[in-house]
Amino acid sequence: MASTDNPLKQLVESCITDFATWLLDSAVLDAQPLNVELLAQTVRVDQLYRVTLVDGRVIKLHIEFQGIRTHEPMPLRMLDYMTRLVKLDPALDLHSVVFYVGAGAGADDKGIHAVNGPDSKPVIQWRYHIIQLWKMKAEELLALHQPALLPLVGQTKIDNPELILPQVVDELKTVSDEMLRKRLLTGLLALMNDKGAAQMIETMLEKEELLTDTPFLQKIREEARTKALADGLAAGKAEGINEGARSSARRDILNVLKWRFDPSISRYEQIQQVLNTIHALERLETLLKLAVQATDLDGFQKGLQAVVSQSSNQQANGDKQ
Repeated sequence: MASTDNPLKQLVESCITDFATWLLDSAVLDAQPLNVELLAQTVRVDQLYRVTLVDGRVIKLHIEFQGIRTHEPMPLRMLDYMTRLVKLDPALDLHSVVFYVGAGAGADDKGIHAVNGPDSKPVIQWRYHIIQLWKMKAEELLALHQPALLPLVGQTKIDNPELILPQVVDELKTVSDEMLRKRLLTGLLALMNDKGAAQMIETMLEKEELLTDTPFLQKIREEARTKALADGLAAGKAEGINEGARSSARRDILNVLKWRFDPSISRYEQIQQVLNTIHALERLETLLKLAVQATDLDGFQKGLQAVVSQSSNQQANGDKQ
């Protein structure tokens, strides 16, 4: 859930009018974010909006994103959230939604709950809208013909990716606003669970030059690469550090540089040759961080040369001793 939480929130925030129209099943005139801190800042909800419908009604739209694990049963959390939201503004109607993300998340939640009294009649009853993305089929989202919702496809069931994914990309290509189109395509990649499907989408986007290397996509990729390298380093140390781990680290560095700076073939090969001379995984980790943080390729190469020089000096001092 951690890897999808921010992309999901950013997607909804960017396209809240489209999401509100879908979730409320009603035409929306406007949607504005509200403070998510509830009652003396003791509780924080994921997202909260003041939505004005075309018919003039005003509704509080409350959205939560939940994975498989939770420190407290979701129905009890929702009861707490909803009662606090009512107290904030009792005059406004409330619509609460839980997006369940990840296979099996919220499988037993029907969205309707009650606590009975001694007479077996409810003394407290509450309900909210549940959307179990992992149960949905990609075709269901396509059938809505709302491009803003299509990045969610990566969290749904895709039975025939060769057929479905081109349709998704074609639908997103119809978005006339260039910035929004890029944001949605980036969200589609960030929320795609299946690595093979993500590669298919990247190939389609690269061929048609539909998506440049946006800062958001850089961040998503860089975080994933950094985590992968950190995991690889930990595993490599435990196993005695082998050449496979070093090769993987060098490949990660080159991939980040390629995605961020698109170096010429000659510069790419030059950097690759220098990286092949570095065998310490700790230094390769340092260089990966530098690849992520450098403002340009020249800055990275200066840092690379400094690492090489440091390594050479330490080796020379070791030889003297």
